[in-house]
This record gives sequence, structure tokens and C-alpha cells, in this order.
Amino acid sequence: MWLDFCIRLDGPKEKTGYPGVVSRTLGEIEGEVDHSTEGPLDAALGELQKLERMASWTFTVPKAGPPLQHYPLTAITWHCGLPGDRRTDTSLVGNLTLVGIEHVDWPDNTLSDSQLYWSVEITRALRQMCPRIGARPPTLRGNLFEHNWLSPTSCPSGLILWAKKLAALEEDMGIEFSSAVNFGNEGPGLPKEAVALADLLARYRRDIYAIRADVAALRTLGGSGPLVAKFPGATVQVVPPMDVPVEEA
Repeated sequence: MWLDFCIRLDGPKEKTGYPGVVSRTLGEIEGEVDHSTEGPLDAALGELQKLERMASWTFTVPKAGPPLQHYPLTAITWHCGLPGDRRTDTSLVGNLTLVGIEHVDWPDNTLSDSQLYWSVEITRALRQMCPRIGARPPTLRGNLFEHNWLSPTSCPSGLILWAKKLAALEEDMGIEFSSAVNFGNEGPGLPKEAVALADLLARYRRDIYAIRADVAALRTLGGSGPLVAKFPGATVQVVPPMDVPVEEA
């Protein structure tokens, strides 16, 4: 399957699959891994074409312009491990079930507005076409990964603007998050740890009993005041140290 907004630039067919597992279905794809090229576009594309270089990936997002697609979504590429490596933290979880997306980081190690736009468009397309991805909210370490979360590497070196990418994806789902919390000398607002926790609660919309541990963790930060996550049809309030009431809209 090829995305119609991408420029097709085929990679070597020899750099896909495993013995006995040559491809996958869209229904077997569970998410994506965002990478950085750690070099210019032409160097990355040169590495892709080298048969002796045991690395391949599905998309490359250049600094400007639409993405390049090198393989159909059903191809198993080698972006999180080595061919033949069936460890659960690399190939089994990564290469077999996740789509590899390279983002050109050269020369400034920043993601351009164009790259952020196209990276979000790829994720939106995956959510529409791959039922296991679309069945869950956009979730870091659930269906959205960085390479260094799966295997030891510096990639993507802080390149991916997850807050902005998640905000765009969550807007598609009609999720709104707001907070009103005071943390002692912090003044109005939230320290970064509480922001991350509150964002977690808002994004995952888990069962209220399952998030009690997160409420307890928030309480240890010394916060006061409600955290409010608004979803289509429901509002979830977290008021430390209380449990989590759910108010149906």
C-alpha cells in the first residue's frame, strides 16, 4: 500500500522481511517509530540503497516538500534491529509490527514546519488504514515510538516534537485538555512532571480504577486543584488526593 501524497522512491527489495516472514498485513501493523537521519537527505538515501547496509525504512521526511515512500506499508523493513534479530525489544516489536519514519535532521537538528505537517499526515494515514493503530488514541510508547525507546541508540536525538504532533492528532479525535492547578511556589500552572502526568490521563482515557496509581503519583507532587480532561461525551476530573469521578456529559 502506497500513500498518494508521498513521492515513491523504491528501496531495494532485498532489504525487507525475514526468513518465513516476508511481509505483513495492514491489520498486523501496531504503530510507528520516528527516527532522525543523523545526516543530509542524499546521504540517507545513499545508505538505503546500499545492500551491505543492514537498514531500511518506509518513509523519509525531507526538510521541505512531501515525504518519500520507499516500500509499501505491508513490507517489513529493518529500522529497529538487525535482520534475523528476533529480540522482543527490537525486531519482533519494532520491525515486524511498526512502520519506520526517518526525518532529515541536517543541518540544524530541528524539525521544520513542513516536516511536522507531513509527519502528522503520515500518522493520520496510518491511523485510518491500520485498524490496530486507529483503535487506540495516539499513545507514546503504545503506538508512537522513538527508536531509542526500543533499542540503544541516540536516534532521534530529541528531534521529534511530540507535544505538537500529539496536539494535532488529538484535535482530530475531539479531545480537549485543560488544567487549573497551583503548586506552592510554582505559582499558577504546572511543573513539567505534572503536565506530563495530566497529559497522560487526558490522552489515554483509561478506566478510572486503572489510573488510581497516577492520581497517587500526582498527589506526591503536592498539587491542589482539579485536572480536567474533556472527551466526546464525558468529562474526567482528577482532584488529588481524591479518587477520579467521571461526569457524563
